[in-house]
Amino acid sequence: MNKLRLLPLLVALVMYQGAHAQQDSVFTLNQCIDYAFANQASVKNAALDQQISKYKVNETRAYGLPQINFEGNTMYNVQLQPMFMTNQVANEFLNGGGPLPPGVDPNGTMAIPNLFQLKGLNTATLNASQLLFDGSYIIGLKASKTYSELATKSMTQTKIETTDKITKGFYLVLINEQRIQLLDANIARLDTSLRQLKEINKSGFAENLDVNRVEVTLNNLKTDRVNVQNQVIVTYALLKYQMGYPVNAPLKLKGTLDELVERLNTASNPDMSTFDYNKRIEYSLMSTQKRLEELNFKNTKAISYPKLVAFGTAGMVNSQNDYMKLYSTKYYGYGFVGAKLSVPIFTGGNHYYQQQGAKLKVQKVQNDMKMMEGVIDLQVQQTKLVLDNNLENIKSQRRNLELAEQVIKQTKVKYDEGVGTNLEVVDAENSFKTSQTNYYDAVYNALVALIDYQKATGTLYTE
Repeated sequence: MNKLRLLPLLVALVMYQGAHAQQDSVFTLNQCIDYAFANQASVKNAALDQQISKYKVNETRAYGLPQINFEGNTMYNVQLQPMFMTNQVANEFLNGGGPLPPGVDPNGTMAIPNLFQLKGLNTATLNASQLLFDGSYIIGLKASKTYSELATKSMTQTKIETTDKITKGFYLVLINEQRIQLLDANIARLDTSLRQLKEINKSGFAENLDVNRVEVTLNNLKTDRVNVQNQVIVTYALLKYQMGYPVNAPLKLKGTLDELVERLNTASNPDMSTFDYNKRIEYSLMSTQKRLEELNFKNTKAISYPKLVAFGTAGMVNSQNDYMKLYSTKYYGYGFVGAKLSVPIFTGGNHYYQQQGAKLKVQKVQNDMKMMEGVIDLQVQQTKLVLDNNLENIKSQRRNLELAEQVIKQTKVKYDEGVGTNLEVVDAENSFKTSQTNYYDAVYNALVALIDYQKATGTLYTE
């Protein structure tokens, strides 16, 4: 009895989980883009580059903070190095002077035991330094922050490219799915017509030729559907890849053809009279690169400035002939503080040549930016013309589709009333199918043109 009560609960749970999983796999365009931002490998790597740039800033900043390190040494001389002196000096040092024995060369060398060093030695040293002034450090700190900005803009560029690919892939899948729905409707209508025509043919009121014509048209539609269905599979796989979505996991898209057309009708048209080139990420990246080159130019000047560093050392030392006594006898401390000033005086012209090369790099980036302005103007003009042409083409193809739909209805009525021919019906069906295909192609081409125009004007994606 308990098992019978538990079974409906299990069935309900499985159905709920299946429905929930199916709901989770239905994505809008924005959800596809958000998923790609979280899972696409190139976006992940761009995010890692952002983190790396932040650590680079901190690494540069840390160079100007106090530097403290500890060093400990232990040493035991199995045999101390001897002390080398001339015979004359050794005689004075060991014997207090006086004449040398006969035959001894005063300038000859004598090796005597090391009198000033014990065999065992332990030292513990704490060293500290603080950078007081370094022009290169100040410039480097500014450059590291600019480098971080460059990584952030590179992340934005990656997101723009990802948005471009995802949006075009999303539209292509939706268009193909809409084509399948339309083909299914056409197939269903023509299949009904074919069955009716076969019945009429059996009664002797229709020729076999008429039946064959309709059947050929129906078979062509079925073939078209198979081709489009294969395109859907391929475009879904491509979209999943671009999203970083598991290829074998289910995915459905949420959207209709009317929504796509509405997107075209409500697309923004920015005022190009006040266009800011920095809206284009490529130009903005060049602007940041220019600042980096300018900072590099300043740095080539800064390396000629004086550098001042304060330092200090504190330590403890103990020395014994018996190594083990080093750890039971007294240690003696020592310490000192000081400052080091480095002033470049002559480097053989090295700094001058570095400055001239860095200056030319700044000019090179300026030339690239000027060239990019012309490229952007051209891209905006071209994409706007292509978009306008495609929007006009949609109107024309939409009108052709409406006319083809009217023709097929009127031809069907004429045929049913016996004043039209079956050939006219087949031609109308083919024209209607062609008009549908042309209309969907026009919509997709206009959507792609819109994406290209938004990308050219820097409005496709903004942080």
